[in-house]
Amino acid sequence: MDDEPQSDLIVIEWFDDPDAANRSAATLVEHGVGAVLDDTHPPRTGVAVLGDDASRARELLGLVEVDDHPDEVELRTVSRSWLIPALIFAAALVLVPLIAFFVSFKLAGG
Repeated sequence: MDDEPQSDLIVIEWFDDPDAANRSAATLVEHGVGAVLDDTHPPRTGVAVLGDDASRARELLGLVEVDDHPDEVELRTVSRSWLIPALIFAAALVLVPLIAFFVSFKLAGG
């Protein structure tokens, strides 16, 4: 057999449990990443993918933090841009009537 096609495969994670390795490989395949099991180092089983898919596979399995991607951090920051004005509005909505009540109460002799 020719070993050249396998030379592009990268083991992204080793598992002590073959069932966990099988589930991880199945998860990758469900998300469109071709994955194979590497059992050349018993008793551990590895999940291998093509080199081009390695970073995406690591992300899908949770081996890479999502915060490493500046695009997603920027989107998260943009989605929170409404939070500060909303909190200020909510605080004003509560504080202005309370202050008005206490001022009118004190002016009325209370």
